[in-house]
Amino acid sequence: MSRKRPKERKPHTLPEKTIGPPAKARIWSTPTVLSLILGVVGALGVVELRPQIAVSPQEPIDKSQPFSVPFRIDNVGYLSFYVEHVSCYINEIKGLAIPRVTRNTIYFPDWDGIVLDRGGGGTVICYFLRSTNVPIDADLAIVIDCRPYKQIAFGSNRKYFRFKGAYIDNWQWLRQPSADIEADIDNMIKKR
Repeated sequence: MSRKRPKERKPHTLPEKTIGPPAKARIWSTPTVLSLILGVVGALGVVELRPQIAVSPQEPIDKSQPFSVPFRIDNVGYLSFYVEHVSCYINEIKGLAIPRVTRNTIYFPDWDGIVLDRGGGGTVICYFLRSTNVPIDADLAIVIDCRPYKQIAFGSNRKYFRFKGAYIDNWQWLRQPSADIEADIDNMIKKR
């Protein structure tokens, strides 16, 4: 028998790495650019396709009664939406020979649960006061609770449209910001 010696193995070493500048990672790869474009388009779509409501005062039915003014509610967005509730909130009515009215609401049950189609609309009339004396100043808000789809129970939005009325030669309703009365409106609607 032959006597072979076992071969001695050399220890396995890794090749030495040369130290140099690190390789740059590609930031603007095709998937990154496509994701960015789709994200921007999606965000714009969400903003543009949300329920868009416009409320505007019309000509009064009775010229001597400032609260006979119908307020037109229109869907000015691209898609229809579901209206849960519509309310009219009076912040204050001031006049010389009339009682002062503050913080009151009128609820419109005929607007409950309707779908307002694209370009569709309707009117509400906030008859708070019927008097022979014309108020000097009035402050009211049309409040609309809506959501994009009837089947989806979450995602309800509350929109506030505040108007201040003043009598000069005739009664004028002017749009005003509503941030300072929104908490009062929410409390009054919760009590309903």
